[in-house]
Amino acid sequence: MYVRWVVRRHKNATIADTSFYDAYLVASYRDERGVPRQRTICYLGNIRQIADEFPMIERELFLLRAERILLSIEELGEVDREEALDALRQKVPPLTREEVMTAFVENLRWYRRWWEQNGGGPTDDELIKIVQLARGRLGPV
Repeated sequence: MYVRWVVRRHKNATIADTSFYDAYLVASYRDERGVPRQRTICYLGNIRQIADEFPMIERELFLLRAERILLSIEELGEVDREEALDALRQKVPPLTREEVMTAFVENLRWYRRWWEQNGGGPTDDELIKIVQLARGRLGPV
């Protein structure tokens, strides 16, 4: 099995330097005459590439969705599943620690602005409880 990528350019490529990458899980086999053929097992999703980059959040969402799809295919063995995930990660790299930290800080900034505009917001003690909840140490806040 392997991942087949189908690349589509934006309709107006002179204005939008964007490509769309569609990923398919494909199996090779030989038909009754011994001729090599390919069969599409499933569609794994798509991701935009803007200029030469896949946006951070889109990379993470794409990989999460593709992993869920691969886990849902019961007849797919663990080795094939891991090989497909590795192939996807070669094209669409997982987030680095620095990217996750940047996203986390930006999310906190977004929440702070929202709370300033709409009132409220958690206290320092509530923030500590939220972090503990995220670590699985507490029940709901």
